[in-house]
Amino acid sequence: MKSVLFGAALALLAVPAHADALNLGYSGFYKHLDTVADAEVEHATLGFYLSRNDGEGWCTIHHGSVEVVGQPRGEVTVLPHGEFVLPFDKQLDLDKAVVRLDVDQPERCEISIQIQTLLPAGEVQAAQLRAIRDEMQALLQEMAGWPGRYFVPSIKGVQLQPLSGQELIQGLNKLSLDDAALTGNGNWQIPATRVTPWL
Repeated sequence: MKSVLFGAALALLAVPAHADALNLGYSGFYKHLDTVADAEVEHATLGFYLSRNDGEGWCTIHHGSVEVVGQPRGEVTVLPHGEFVLPFDKQLDLDKAVVRLDVDQPERCEISIQIQTLLPAGEVQAAQLRAIRDEMQALLQEMAGWPGRYFVPSIKGVQLQPLSGQELIQGLNKLSLDDAALTGNGNWQIPATRVTPWL
C-alpha cells in the first residue's frame, strides 16, 4: 500500500524570468481547484508542492505571486510545511495568469499534487478520520473523471504525518491507520498533522 501523490502535468513556460524563478500556467492549477469545488467535500482538498527530483523532500519557496502580463494580480501563500496555496479565481484562468515561484535551483523542482486534509494539534477521533477517508475517496473519483472513476482503487486507510519534522505521532514520523484501525471509537493525540490517503 502507498500514499497517493500526483505528479501534475503543469507545463513550465518556455523561459524563466530569471535563474531562481519558476513560471507556471495558472490554468492547470485552476482546473484542479475547480475539481475540488465540484466534489463538494468539506475536509479533503488538494495540496500543491514543489518536490525535489532527487527525492530529498520539498524545494524551498522563498516567495510566490500570480501575475498577468507581468503585473501582480494575486498572492501565493507559502506554508511552513512546504505547501503553496493559490487563489481560486476564474478570471485569473480566463486572463491566462502565471504563477511565479522564487526557489533555489528551480531545475531540481517538480510539481506534486497531494490529496490531503490538514488537522490542528489536539485529539482526533476514528469517526473523523473515517469521514476524511470517505471524502478523499470521493475526491479521487472526481479527479479520475468518467469513466476512470469506476476503476479507481478503494482507499484502505489514512496516513498521518506531523507538519513539523521535529514532532512525532505515537513515537513515529508517520502513523498509518488501515480500515480496521479506524473502526470503533478510537482516538489519537496529534500535533498539527497532514492526513493523506493510504492505498
